Amino acid sequence: MQTYTKKRWRWHNYYISYLVLILLAIPTIFPIFVMLIISFKSFSQYTLNPIGFTFPLHFDNYRVAWAFMARSYLNNIIIIGVSTFFILLFGSLTAYVLARHSFPGRKLLFYFILAVLAIPSTVILVPSFMLVVKLQILNTMWAVILPYIANQSFIILVLYTFFQGLPEEMFESARLDGAGHFAIFTKMVLPLSWPIISAMGIFEVWLHWNDYAWPSLVLSNPEIRTVALQLVTFIDGMNVPEPGQSMAASVIASIPLVIMFLFSMRTFIAGLTSGSVKM
Repeated sequence: MQTYTKKRWRWHNYYISYLVLILLAIPTIFPIFVMLIISFKSFSQYTLNPIGFTFPLHFDNYRVAWAFMARSYLNNIIIIGVSTFFILLFGSLTAYVLARHSFPGRKLLFYFILAVLAIPSTVILVPSFMLVVKLQILNTMWAVILPYIANQSFIILVLYTFFQGLPEEMFESARLDGAGHFAIFTKMVLPLSWPIISAMGIFEVWLHWNDYAWPSLVLSNPEIRTVALQLVTFIDGMNVPEPGQSMAASVIASIPLVIMFLFSMRTFIAGLTSGSVKM
């Protein structure tokens, strides 16, 4: 009887926990639900019933929105793909050297990298913009890619913690077998750190896909606008679209991140736990 009571109490706790989580999720899910509902409405349907279900569904809103957003998708893929690749490459190399090699000034250099994390991004907007102007890359994709690549402090910190936790015996064994620094890094360290590197790559894509502040400063050519810039231009431009078309553009802009989250959620969580920061 006591065992039955414990099991029943455990199931009650299980359902109560899920109920609490669902209630807490409603404030987050409801705006997404409203966005999806409005994206299938015509202007007259939106006027009569803004957030309720209406028929027929107007899929033409997505056609209009995609015609305006398609080019920016390609721009985002190029900008974020190139910047994420080099962020992970340079960040992993820097973290490996700082974590596994001793040289004069190593600790001081690491503390400088940590100090960069304490500087608000808005503080360096003007100096970064002046540097882009000096380099004569304003209004090009490089004006976005290069500053993104330079922002590696968080990646270095996380990978540094992971690399430092690898057993020294493994490196000594590789050196005894005649492996050099490059071989150890590419054939041993990178395969072991794939989960945390993948998690950091997902984080960088998420961070830069929705970035608006920096691209709005350095990009004015409509041909190279990012998704966030194009979305704001579509909604607040001279030709104000219908509410359904605006919401359809918002849905289109968010689809890649939703798909990435659904397919990489386990990898992201595994990477974060394997590279948890120890202070």
